[in-house]
Amino acid sequence: MNRNRLADVLRIRRLQERSARGALAISNQRHHAAIAIEATMWTTLDQRGEALARSGAFGSIQATRVAGTLAAEAQHAVTERAQEATVVAGALWSEAARRVEALERLGERLAEVEAEEFDRAERNELDDLVLARRGTVEAGS
Repeated sequence: MNRNRLADVLRIRRLQERSARGALAISNQRHHAAIAIEATMWTTLDQRGEALARSGAFGSIQATRVAGTLAAEAQHAVTERAQEATVVAGALWSEAARRVEALERLGERLAEVEAEEFDRAERNELDDLVLARRGTVEAGS
């Protein structure tokens, strides 16, 4: 594989991996925010129920519980979707990272092959010089 082409493809794959990592970070933030909102909703619902119970507004307790439970369940669905999006984003990032890693290994192997080729060419050149010198020495004798 052409080293320049490999460098171009690797650069593109690194950009894709960085983009996928950013999408994963955003997805994680959304998931954590949804968890916090859901926890706040349940806490607020419990606190309102206690306050209404102290005041003796039992009819209001029932209405608050029904509305609050519906809202908290809706928020729970949002939290679950955020978690699913995080799982998908994690899988996409993982795939992009594997592609970058594979190309980096290919680049390392290519560099090793080039180094071996260079060493072999140097040894051949040295052998040629020795043989040429030997030929002139024998011819001069």
